[in-house]
Amino acid sequence: MNKKKQEVVLANDMQIDENAIFERVSEIIENRKTRATTYANSEITLMFWEIGRYVNSVILDSKRAAYGKRIVATLSQQL
Repeated sequence: MNKKKQEVVLANDMQIDENAIFERVSEIIENRKTRATTYANSEITLMFWEIGRYVNSVILDSKRAAYGKRIVATLSQQL
């Protein structure tokens, strides 16, 4: 990628480096995308934990059961 310096001269003779602006804006976007992905992954993990806790407490009465594997398989097909 050719990083040729591009400058814009504003009415008050102030020079702006367009490449620097592009780089910073790109950095902001990438940082926010990374944070959004991290947040989404965290929420998905909590969702699965909550579902597991619900299935265990309501359906399995907080006990291990041989039919628990069938319940999870059936539920996953329905979802």
